Amino acid sequence: MSEPSPPASAPAAPAAAVCVVEPDAELAARLARVSSEQQAEVVCFASARRALEHLATQRCDLIVAGDELEEPSCPALLRRVQNEHPEVLRVVLSDREGLEVFRRVPYAHQFFRRTAAPAALAAALAQCLQLRSLICRPPLRALVASSNALPAAPKLYAQLIDLLADPKCSMVKVVDVIQRDLGMSTRLMQLVSSAFFGLSTQIQSLGACVGYLGLNAVRSLVLSAEITQLYPSAVPGFPSETVHARALATSRLARRLAPGVADESQAFVAGLLHGVGQLVLAARAPERFQEALELVRERELSLTDAQIEVFGASDAQVAAYLLALWGQPIEIVSAIANQDTPQLVDVRAPGMATLIYISKRLAQNPAMPLGDDAASPSQLNTAFLAQVGALEKLTSWRAVASRAS
Repeated sequence: MSEPSPPASAPAAPAAAVCVVEPDAELAARLARVSSEQQAEVVCFASARRALEHLATQRCDLIVAGDELEEPSCPALLRRVQNEHPEVLRVVLSDREGLEVFRRVPYAHQFFRRTAAPAALAAALAQCLQLRSLICRPPLRALVASSNALPAAPKLYAQLIDLLADPKCSMVKVVDVIQRDLGMSTRLMQLVSSAFFGLSTQIQSLGACVGYLGLNAVRSLVLSAEITQLYPSAVPGFPSETVHARALATSRLARRLAPGVADESQAFVAGLLHGVGQLVLAARAPERFQEALELVRERELSLTDAQIEVFGASDAQVAAYLLALWGQPIEIVSAIANQDTPQLVDVRAPGMATLIYISKRLAQNPAMPLGDDAASPSQLNTAFLAQVGALEKLTSWRAVASRAS
């Protein structure tokens, strides 16, 4: 009897399709070489108009655009890509500082320095392509979309993004837009006047509130609040307010622990948004989410393992998928995707994913014990923290968490 044939292997994923939009031919060629080394298929265009014509008919996973493009400009190009092709990762080529780049082109996930060495470009590109493997997963799309259409960014958040893309945008315009939403205005005022920010005096006006928080923090708080409204939990005993309160505590601690590890403003945003996937799952599929909670109780699984068994994905992956669609920077998206598996992205030193992993646990319990279970939500994994050199920081981090609680 002949031996049975081996099972057919799954078809290999297609190579990443990269579109470079840059009038500097030498720089475009350098990016094309780096992309090809990452096994990507690359096309280059000198104008945004030609790139848009290409995107209308061809598959694209990653677009890299120079920030000096004209007709349309780089912000206009990436805004159209976000609206018309939301699953395409968007990268800006620039010599400006990171925060300045994201203020000028808030529709981008990442920026590459024009003068970066090939090795640095290759590392940044590899990070983008790693995230692409998450965003391209059909099960995640099915979990966040109620139809074939992907969910649009919340209205007020989208308005703020457009405002901040205008270099002439003033604080007055931002305040005016937020004031039109009475509920959001009240929520921001209550938050900044609460113990969360530890102010000794009350903030008396929305303008003072926005001025104190800063535009990036306001934008993120608005997004968090709008997601809570878009995805109200329908699971008994699992109120959206609890998720939001935990997120605030995590963001507060992450910002305080960030120096020497990650950018403070990005740490604040990642902490604030790390739990939105739970809201999406609890709102979109409450019965299945309840089933996952029962698995946690009955079989003592972690919530992440229970979600993967029930949904085929974790809330961290769902949150990362949704936030990537809406243009959050890649560092934030990656940290949220790996909030329970920081070892996948932080190998030699603690980074943003480690920061969120630590912050959400210490915000819950500053004395959370060390242990050997890498997946446990009630332990800090000893081997991983030792590997990235975070054990030596743990005592001081616990002290900060105790003061913040």
